[in-house]
Amino acid sequence: MSFTPQEDESKDRLFVEALARGLRVLSAFRPGESALSNQVLAQRTGLPKSTVSRLTYTLTKLGYLSQDADSGYYRLGLAVLALGSAVLGSYDIRRVAAPLMRDFALKHTISVSLGMRDGSDIVYLETCRSQARVSVQLSVGSRVPLASTAIGRACYSSLSTTERELADTDMAARYGQDWPLVQAKLEQARQQVLQRGYSESFGEFERDVMAVGVALPSPAPGQGSLCLNASGPAFAFDADTMRQQIAPALMQLARQIVPGA
Repeated sequence: MSFTPQEDESKDRLFVEALARGLRVLSAFRPGESALSNQVLAQRTGLPKSTVSRLTYTLTKLGYLSQDADSGYYRLGLAVLALGSAVLGSYDIRRVAAPLMRDFALKHTISVSLGMRDGSDIVYLETCRSQARVSVQLSVGSRVPLASTAIGRACYSSLSTTERELADTDMAARYGQDWPLVQAKLEQARQQVLQRGYSESFGEFERDVMAVGVALPSPAPGQGSLCLNASGPAFAFDADTMRQQIAPALMQLARQIVPGA
C-alpha cells in the first residue's frame, strides 16, 4: 500500500482528509513487523500523536487494526487481509503465472517473482522461492524500489514517455540530491532492455543478490505495468550465468505467461 499526499490535496474539495490520514496509518506498517506503537506511527506518518490515537482506535473498531492486550501496540487486522486477498484475486494473470513460475524456480534453482508498479516501488503479487538452502527472502506484498532492482528497472523501461516522466517526478522527490545518479542508472538500464530485452541488478539492491528482470504487457485495461524477476545468491549465480542462462529463460517464461511478451 502506497500513499504519497500532495501539497495541493487540501485545496481539492473532493479529497477526504480524514480518510487519507487513516490510510497513511495503515501504510506505515512494513513487512515483517509485528506491532507498532502510536508514537512510532506518528513519527512515520507525520501526524500528531493525538490524531494517530483517534485513528488507531477507529481502525481497530473497524477491524483494520488489532491491539495487543499487553503492550497496547497495533498490528494490521484481518480486514486488511481481506482487502489484500480481494486485490490479488482481481489479477487473473496470477493463476496463469503461478504454476509456470513454480516450474521455473524448480528447474533453475532460483527464486522468481511477479510484481506490479506502485508509484516508485514494485509490489510482489506472486513469488516462488528456490528450493536451495539459501534463497531470496521476499514474499507476496513485499515492496522493492523501482530504481535499484532488476524487476523495477524492467518495469520502468516499459513505461510510456508520460508514465516515465511521472515516475521520474516521484523518484526525484524520493532520492533528492542523489536523483541525477539514480536517473542515469535507470536510463542505462532502459537502454539495456531495449538492446537485450532484460534488465539486471547485480548486488545493487542487496549486496549478495544477483537478479535479472523482464516486463510483461498489462493483462487488462487500467491495470498497471507487470514485470518478472529471477534472483539468487551471488555465491551460486555469477553475472555470466545470469546473462547467458537465466535471462533468456526468464524471457521465455514471460512469453509463456503472456504470449507475445
